[in-house]
Amino acid sequence: MDETIDLRPYVTALVRHLWLIGGAVVAAIALALLLYSTSNEFEARAMVTVPEPSQQLAFDPRIVDIVRPALLLNAYPELAMSDDILARLQERASEATGGAIASRGQLRGLLDVQQAADARLLYLHVRHEDPEVASLLANAWAEEFLAAIERVYGTGGTDFYRQQLTQADQTLRAAEEALVAFQTTNRQGIVDNELAALTDLQRAYLADQNTLNLVLDNIRTLRVQLETNGSDVVSLADQLSALIIQLKAYETQSVSQTPVPPQQSLQLNIGSDMQLTATQPAEQLQRLEALRAAVEGALAQRQEQLDALQPRIFALQTEKQQLFNQGDRLVRARDIAQETYTTLSRKIDEGRIASEKTIARLASRASVPEHPSRPNLVVLLPLLVTAAVLLTAGLIIAHTWWREARKNSAAS
Repeated sequence: MDETIDLRPYVTALVRHLWLIGGAVVAAIALALLLYSTSNEFEARAMVTVPEPSQQLAFDPRIVDIVRPALLLNAYPELAMSDDILARLQERASEATGGAIASRGQLRGLLDVQQAADARLLYLHVRHEDPEVASLLANAWAEEFLAAIERVYGTGGTDFYRQQLTQADQTLRAAEEALVAFQTTNRQGIVDNELAALTDLQRAYLADQNTLNLVLDNIRTLRVQLETNGSDVVSLADQLSALIIQLKAYETQSVSQTPVPPQQSLQLNIGSDMQLTATQPAEQLQRLEALRAAVEGALAQRQEQLDALQPRIFALQTEKQQLFNQGDRLVRARDIAQETYTTLSRKIDEGRIASEKTIARLASRASVPEHPSRPNLVVLLPLLVTAAVLLTAGLIIAHTWWREARKNSAAS
């Protein structure tokens, strides 16, 4: 059979001890009135807000703030109660109370942090029997809290960028001085002029070679024509061709400087009656052979001169490129240093413009409370009465159960 629980003894016990429950209710009411009447502490409240920035100021996209105030909301209550802040606040609390608050433990018992529903508002509560002390400590706590936020999460203002700007200025000055020192001994213009002169000379030598090669071709053609001519007299046309060839050859400097024996130089023979005289083919061929030898010597000389120019041109080209590379490195170093200096200057200006933007700011200072901070009697009284009734009834039921259990044990 299922065992049943008889509730009649418990009900009877509760009825029989109603006077005890009533006494507990009276005691709870008296305790609530006592707590309400004896509360003489004043509560001051300062309010700190964490605003959401409406815009992000950045003169240079390479240097931007990565701290987001919304990500720090959960850390702020713990930071507000940190030992470092309490140590700073304890000095002011001890001074304000004449040494009554002598430890951080005492101070911690007076402080309380509450976070609003949207987590962007923090309430810093300070309770003390002196309303002025409570107000002073609440405002001092808010100031120390904001200073700690700036130290921990802030950028330190523009001090960091000013230090970097000083170093950037020194680097820029050094780069500029190095560039000036390089320009005082820079031979790049001189090398360019020398290289241009040698290039022009090389171009002239190559033109002479082309001219002399054409002259050789013309000499060969004229020789073949004279050798195949069956006449014993050189015609006027052939004499003029030979003279033109010699004049063309003499246009180059080397041939003009090459001595040709007078008896081998090409001549246009004109008699006393202003008529062209006859010239023997053998004599004309001899003169063409002498001219050919002189032209070939000039070609060999031009080739030697061109071969001698090549090392000088290569050396100047190498020196020119080296000077260009050295100057380019110095210019790039100067440009980078100047860009860094400009970027840091703009960052300082950005910090100056946005100096009023902080990660957290004081929304409301604590005023001196006019009335003590007492518990809400409407809430406190029912709470204590309910607790007294439940506690007394529980004790009566427990005592009744114990007594019934002993009685059943004795009966069995």
